[in-house]
Amino acid sequence: MNMSLKLFLIGMRQIVRDGMLLVLIPAPFMMGVALRFILPLADSILVRELSFTITPWYPLSDGLVITVAPVITAMVSAFLILDERDEETGIYHNVTPAAGRAYLIARLGYLMVWAFVSTFLVIRLFGLAATGISVLLVAALIGTLQGIIACMLVVVLAGNKVEGLAVSKLTNLLMLGLPAAWFIAAPYKYFLAFLPSFWLGELMLCAGTPFFINGAAGIVVAVAWVTVLTGWFMRRIN
Repeated sequence: MNMSLKLFLIGMRQIVRDGMLLVLIPAPFMMGVALRFILPLADSILVRELSFTITPWYPLSDGLVITVAPVITAMVSAFLILDERDEETGIYHNVTPAAGRAYLIARLGYLMVWAFVSTFLVIRLFGLAATGISVLLVAALIGTLQGIIACMLVVVLAGNKVEGLAVSKLTNLLMLGLPAAWFIAAPYKYFLAFLPSFWLGELMLCAGTPFFINGAAGIVVAVAWVTVLTGWFMRRIN
């Protein structure tokens, strides 16, 4: 068993002992189930009472899940790192083979693989829009990269778990691109094109058309964020 996997399993034991972090693991599925039943019920009431339907906005609902679900998992990783910083156990990792890349994979990599898989499964099982698998895979990838960005921002900007709670609220600003893509007219909406969530919104809005441009743009923007933040992130965890 390699060092990163051993460290990941140690982290999972810490998560199991922490009720707040443990409940975040299945949270994306609970969110998907809630929207799957609440929105169709709300739509039926609106149609009956006001002759108005919200079905054209179902892709926006799926986009919201794809945006939020990986961030929820990313917060597990962020608070686990901050918890180790508070307890100063990270100092010991720095003088073992678990330092550097192995620590990054253990604390962020494995959990974000789960974030990608769970996000895709949630939408396939509970999504409301008829979106193709290829679009969902690309959207889940963009959402996962945004989750990594959120985790890195919390770890870089927060000094402890208390500060982390405050900073995690600020990371919600990363999601503003999603509604902007839907509700702000061009060219003004492109002021938020630096946010990966904007391109995810464009992807879900135009899911019925060739999606490679919006998908590629979202991935490039997200990778640029991750690239810029990685150096700061590694200095903070070291």
